[in-house]
Amino acid sequence: MKKNYLFTLLLTFSFSIISFGQVILAEGFDYADGSLVPNGGWAREGGTSGDFQVVSGEAVVQHGTPSEDVKLAFTEISGSVYVAFDFSVDDLGAVYSGSDNEYFAHLDFKARVDIVPPSANGDYSIGISSAASTADVIWATDLIFGTKYRALIKYDQDTGTASLWIDPSSSTDTSIVGAEDGANSVKEFELRQSDSSENETIRVDNLMIGQTFDDVLVFSAPTEPSLSIAGVTDNQVFSPETTEVPVSLNINNFTLSGDDGSGNSDGSGDGYIKGTLQESGQQDDISNQFSTTPENINVNPGSSYTLIAELVDNDGNSLSPVVSSSVSFSVATYSQIASLADLRTATEGNYYDLSNEVVLTYVGSSRNQKYIQDASGAILIDDNDGIITTSYNVGDGITGIQGKLGSFGGVLQFIPQGDPGNATSTGNAISAQVVTIGDLTANFEDYESEWITINDVSFSDADGSAVFGSGQNYDITDGTNTLVFRTAFSNADLIGEIIPSSSANITGLASEFNGTFQIFGTSLADIVLGINNNIIEGFGTYPNPISNGKFVLSTSSSDVKQVSIYNVLGKKVFVQNVSGTKSDIDVSLITSGVYILKVTEGNKTATSKLVIK
Repeated sequence: MKKNYLFTLLLTFSFSIISFGQVILAEGFDYADGSLVPNGGWAREGGTSGDFQVVSGEAVVQHGTPSEDVKLAFTEISGSVYVAFDFSVDDLGAVYSGSDNEYFAHLDFKARVDIVPPSANGDYSIGISSAASTADVIWATDLIFGTKYRALIKYDQDTGTASLWIDPSSSTDTSIVGAEDGANSVKEFELRQSDSSENETIRVDNLMIGQTFDDVLVFSAPTEPSLSIAGVTDNQVFSPETTEVPVSLNINNFTLSGDDGSGNSDGSGDGYIKGTLQESGQQDDISNQFSTTPENINVNPGSSYTLIAELVDNDGNSLSPVVSSSVSFSVATYSQIASLADLRTATEGNYYDLSNEVVLTYVGSSRNQKYIQDASGAILIDDNDGIITTSYNVGDGITGIQGKLGSFGGVLQFIPQGDPGNATSTGNAISAQVVTIGDLTANFEDYESEWITINDVSFSDADGSAVFGSGQNYDITDGTNTLVFRTAFSNADLIGEIIPSSSANITGLASEFNGTFQIFGTSLADIVLGINNNIIEGFGTYPNPISNGKFVLSTSSSDVKQVSIYNVLGKKVFVQNVSGTKSDIDVSLITSGVYILKVTEGNKTATSKLVIK
């Protein structure tokens, strides 16, 4: 088998730099304008590749349209990690209002640095959180657009506590300290972009990471040779579909010699790269490299690899001190799994082949999400990369979905690795499982991502005029228990419609977010206004359907009664007070259609369906 040489990202980003002492990493962003990744070992954390830009030697964090988040790995250490960087915020043309949460830098989602509204006369301020997505504490002095500041962060891994200084001269200067979060370890620095409505631009430069305050206080560019492998994290597991791993290598303060034509140095530079690739069960491959972009590695499912790259002089001798990097990775295989119930108890991060047929129950409005179900359970397919290209309809059977098991916000997700092809059946009936709020919250894992119905609940926010907004939470209650009804799908026809004021039977998808149980609303047709048992003695109406614009309401009591009529959206279209055991109700001004009649007599209520022709 032909083997090539992978030089991709090293999660244990390794520098051999004597002059830095306790410095772990120094990054001056001295790259040509354009995409930051994969320069200097930077890798994509998420979002669209190429969105994150470096301009005029600064990393440009955009909160607006661009979506790519980037990360830079560094050597994991014990104790406290110190990080410092220069930053400025471009003039927004108005004081920052903080209409949404905008942290822009963090360490493995710890020690998050936030842009926040000013407290007095400045343009904005800055905050720090040890772990939360919003700042635990805010810097007391407001900052000014266009002015460059140096942020210095200490993250105590033993207590999970983050501290922040702005423009310090020593560690005794004023700092702010976030809430203690408990012991955590960090080994990546990330810059975050988002779809903020305020379109902030934050410019970051002169990043340093070290083990002491003084290590990072003042930026100092490397002077000794350094080497990093970029593009793959240590112990990364690649999809079974992977056949090649791309190649990239970053070196500083070292000039590569050329190839003399026989695989040896021509002596034109400082030396070359000696690459060693170890594959499980195979003899090591060793090759001399004279470029920072060697060929890709050909890989096989089920194999493990270790790549070692070292800078050597023109005679092939190690430098003093040795300058090298190494990274280990593997390529997974699929495990056969028969049912969604089995998949839900499998190991996150592993790859599985669903051998049996599942049925598509719903197609989401973002990330190419799809919900699938079989007789044993259900799961959400999260397909942000658009791997599944076959078009399916709700009710289609799909066989042979292959993917990686993961989770987000507590919800299990199956991330596809290939397109399963044409539907293996069509028109399958989808039956909702009827559950109570109490059952759902007590045994949520039994229902997650399933098509469910909850009967006889009411919306707490209903007032006859409030409407459903997109991406909002609404409490529903059965009188004893409460659950969140979420308008998760922006394309659902219920968005903008009036929240029903009467009780309803709701059908949708069981979901959660970080332990908050929810039902996702999908359409108006899946919110059916409830029809309660008659509680008012002698309650009745006739005729029904109504063809002459009037009907008679009868009860056993002559007490005053309030007669209300609602359309199918829950909007009240008629109200009248009547008394007596029989009352003529004129509905000639109401448009023909199906309505819900609600009659209240003291503390008694009765409802029924009313058809007006």
